[in-house]
Amino acid sequence: DDGVYAYWVTNDTASGKLEFNKKLLTDDSTVSPTVMFTQPGITVTNAVLEYTKERIVAAINNKVYEITTSATSLPTAVYTHPDQDVVFTAITSSGAAIYISAFSGIQSNIYKFTLTTAGAMPTLTSAITAAEMPVGEKIFNIGYYLDYLIIGTNLGLRIAAVSNTDGSIAYGPLLFES
Repeated sequence: DDGVYAYWVTNDTASGKLEFNKKLLTDDSTVSPTVMFTQPGITVTNAVLEYTKERIVAAINNKVYEITTSATSLPTAVYTHPDQDVVFTAITSSGAAIYISAFSGIQSNIYKFTLTTAGAMPTLTSAITAAEMPVGEKIFNIGYYLDYLIIGTNLGLRIAAVSNTDGSIAYGPLLFES
């Protein structure tokens, strides 16, 4: 959510297409959501959304999109992961970058997107691998707070220091195992 609306993506089962919705946070269950747009030919198998840096960052299947809160169509992807089976798991941001975690098979990574100012609104650049977990450790969630990235995996929890200048991260050992 952006503090005013909740946003979500789903499959329109009647017509077999991606559907992007929003609804006022103050609306009750009697109010139907607003369909922002639909996209025929895309069946959502995996999606994660986060409102950050005045935009919705959406990882849908193996693509990453930058979506405005008033979008009426699915924009062109800013990044396409080469692996069709990648599972994006979480999105967060620091002062210098936006991070998206993902895994495929037994390999897990955190991708960093930095911002460029090519106009009034900064835009995302292409993905850079910011961290790669040891083989077999899958990232399920990430979160940023006060210059640190918290990384929740299938094996436990890690903390990473985040650089305020370029958004690079340096993660440490597992703090505890779960």
